[in-house]
Amino acid sequence: MAEHSLGPNGGLVYCMDYLEKNIDWLEAKLKPLLKDHYLLFDFPGQVELFFLYSNAKNIIMKLIKKLNLRLAAVHLVDAHLCSDPAKYVSALLLSLSTMIHMDLPHINVLSKIDLIQNYGKLAFNLDFYTDVEDLSYLQNSLDQDPRLAKFRKLTKELCGVIEDYSLVSFTTLDIQDKESVGKLVKLIDKTNGYIFASIEASAVEFSKIAVGPVDWDYHRVGEVQEKYIKFDEDCDDNE
Repeated sequence: MAEHSLGPNGGLVYCMDYLEKNIDWLEAKLKPLLKDHYLLFDFPGQVELFFLYSNAKNIIMKLIKKLNLRLAAVHLVDAHLCSDPAKYVSALLLSLSTMIHMDLPHINVLSKIDLIQNYGKLAFNLDFYTDVEDLSYLQNSLDQDPRLAKFRKLTKELCGVIEDYSLVSFTTLDIQDKESVGKLVKLIDKTNGYIFASIEASAVEFSKIAVGPVDWDYHRVGEVQEKYIKFDEDCDDNE
C-alpha cells in the first residue's frame, strides 16, 4: 500500500486486480482440495469490490468455469441496522446491487441477530425486515427524523426500486447459537447444490429434496423474534 500510495479500499481493489491477473496461481492452489473439501471464500466487506468493480465477479466466474465449482454468495448485514430506517434502506440497496452484480445463487443474512436491539427498538415485527414486503410503512418512521424528511421523495423512489425487483429477503444468524448456524448451513447447502452432490437417483428424488419441507413462519422468524427481541409489553412485565 505504501509502495503504490494506496489507502485501505484502493489496496483491496489493487489486490483483487492482481489476483485476477494471476488466477492460474489460485487455481493451482485449489485443485488439490476439490475432491474432499468444502470451499469458503471470505471476501472483505468493502462495497466497491462488488458493484463498482468487476474483479471479484470475474475471479469467481473463472473459478466456476475452470474448476466446475458450485458456488453461492452469502451476504452478511448487521441486524442492528434494522433499528434505523435509513440504514436499513441502505442495506437493502446494497444487498440488491450485490445480488444483481454477482449473478450467483444468493442468501442475505441478518447477522448478529442477538444484538439487534442494541442500538434501539424495532418499529415493526422481525418478519417485516426479513421478508421486505411493504416498505411504504418505513416512510412514517423516516419522516420523524428532520434530517431525512427532505429526502422523502428520494427514499420513496429507492424503496420502489427495491420492491419492483422483489429479490431481497433475509434469513438470520446468531453465530453463538448452534441451531441458528445449522439452519444457515443447511440453507447454503441447498442453495449451492451441495446436498445433491452424492445423490444418484431419479429426478423424482431430486425434486423431493429440492422442494423439501420448509420452515413455518414461526420457526423461521417468530421463534427468533421471541428469543432476541423484547417489546414494551415485556419490559412492563419485568418492571
